Amino acid sequence: MGNHVKRETAVDSANTGLWVAHGTAPAMGRAHSHDDIELNVVTSGAIEYLMGERRVRVEAGQSAVFWAALPHRLLSLPGEPAGICWVHVPLATFLTWDLPAPDLRSLLEGRPALATVPPDVDAASVWRRWESELALGDGVAALLEVHALMRRTLRAARTRPAATGPSSRPLEMAAFIMDRFRDPIGAADVAAAVHLNPEYAMTLFRKTWSMTLGDFLLRRRVAEAQRLLATTDLDCTAVGYAAGFGSGSTFYAQFAKLAGTTPGQYRAALR
Repeated sequence: MGNHVKRETAVDSANTGLWVAHGTAPAMGRAHSHDDIELNVVTSGAIEYLMGERRVRVEAGQSAVFWAALPHRLLSLPGEPAGICWVHVPLATFLTWDLPAPDLRSLLEGRPALATVPPDVDAASVWRRWESELALGDGVAALLEVHALMRRTLRAARTRPAATGPSSRPLEMAAFIMDRFRDPIGAADVAAAVHLNPEYAMTLFRKTWSMTLGDFLLRRRVAEAQRLLATTDLDCTAVGYAAGFGSGSTFYAQFAKLAGTTPGQYRAALR
């Protein structure tokens, strides 16, 4: 989102990894993704995301939390541009917060959490304070408050009715991968689950999600490996197998490719 924001302020903090901004955002011409957990608070108007083939609308006074590694695009809505506050939290940081397993699973399976912002939270003022602190290089308090707001959003979202949206083959394929990513599955298995020809299934999936079936599966396995590295004492090779990689060498190579570091270095940096 960072390059698309018509922002009053945006701050990227090196010491916490937080990216914080507020302002308005124009429609995005194409979907994008980044390996963070994203928090949006709408302060006026409404925004609508296209995530795959599902539209997710967030109204004024609502917050939304979602895993931004799944391609998403902000759509154009009639009327004045909405006022929005954004935070991006690195996935590695988010995974250390020991969130309830159902909340974590829901996010990593591509289901955004929506909730009403508590009435005593003045988002614009809170964001300005965070931006000032981050600009001074002191983002610890901001990170704690972001953690609390995300946790409250996830908790409140549990009591809301389940999100509805159009059922489609690309969504069904994504759901199959999210459910079976630990198994030795491939494109043929995913296509068979939705009764499509493999070549057509791969084309349809890429058109909808802006990535291949293989890339989607790899992102989910690496995200699970990051979670296990952050929250368990399994050795790195065991983490790879538990996350669905068929061999230690494949795990190390693919993890480094996507995370930019080795599993051991990743865990050491967290600790």
